[in-house]
Amino acid sequence: MKNIVSIKTKISNFKIDVNINLKEGINCFFGPSGAGKTSIINCIAGINKAKESKIIINNKTLEDTNKNIFVPIHKRNIGYVFQDSRLFPHLSINNNLLYGLKLNYKKKKKFYYDEIINLLSLSHLLHRFPYNLSGGEKQRVAIGRALLCQPDLLLMDEPLASLDQEKKNELIKYIVKINEILNIPAIYVSHSISETFILGNCIHFIKNGTLIYSGNRDKAINFYNKNDKFFFRDSYIKGKVIKANQSEGLTEIKLGKESLTVFSNTLHLGQNVIVKIKATDIIISTIIPDKLSSLNYLKTNIENIIFEKGLACLILNYEKNIIKALLTKKSYNKLNIKKGMYCYAIIKALNINDVINISLV
Repeated sequence: MKNIVSIKTKISNFKIDVNINLKEGINCFFGPSGAGKTSIINCIAGINKAKESKIIINNKTLEDTNKNIFVPIHKRNIGYVFQDSRLFPHLSINNNLLYGLKLNYKKKKKFYYDEIINLLSLSHLLHRFPYNLSGGEKQRVAIGRALLCQPDLLLMDEPLASLDQEKKNELIKYIVKINEILNIPAIYVSHSISETFILGNCIHFIKNGTLIYSGNRDKAINFYNKNDKFFFRDSYIKGKVIKANQSEGLTEIKLGKESLTVFSNTLHLGQNVIVKIKATDIIISTIIPDKLSSLNYLKTNIENIIFEKGLACLILNYEKNIIKALLTKKSYNKLNIKKGMYCYAIIKALNINDVINISLV
């Protein structure tokens, strides 16, 4: 199935120039606020008209400026879920959903009403109105309505942005189910790297209206950790829970040959996870640490050193995983660190408090 997005345009003095091959499953567009992610999907939807474009979705050409093709919004067969649900306030939830179904009533059904109701757990909400729903419930209805339009592509523009963490986690599970069961290509826009790593089958990094990198989750994690164009101060490493001591609140996560102990009582044995390590939480030692209260240290190789504003950012390689450590210039000089040296990254268990469970994907 061919899904190609090629856009070159200018929107209010903001330039967009991207060539993206959409993969099966969920394609995450990740980047900082103002990177152009929403502008790109608005071009795909037909809301913004690009100066130069070629957009092919499900083997159908929606736009090709060279051939003077521009399919209008209502004929593109694209579902769109906005940050705010945009439900019709005067209609019941049932009628909001039926509105999506009626839009393409002549089209062959890929997704049936009862199937979507069950998949998104909406049956108890059908006779209520939007003002009686929580933020998470509204977004589930909005996703259901978009799916009942029988789209060839589902666009989701930061649908979790206004939700608290508990509701975000709940809605993420529904989005994962949609991906697994309905098998519809989707674009998910986010500036949350945690959401991106959980949901993305393919992750596209967007910056200043251009595509910086595309790759699967493993490759994207490595790019995120290593790439100094973004100069992120966090690192992410994949691992697996091998011990979970609920009474002590300690969990052991296997990372290659070594393991990390983290303070958590929410993880369970066998779960696949991504561990977030802050560059400011790492202590560097050039000798094997001894008699420390810290439960964790990893032997790493210094792959690169980046200097910025009186700080030294060490790019550490641990079994082909990149970890960043941030030192003051004084500490850097004191340790006499050089590129290519081996050193030990020491991390307190209490400092590792952001572990992403990816077992549900």
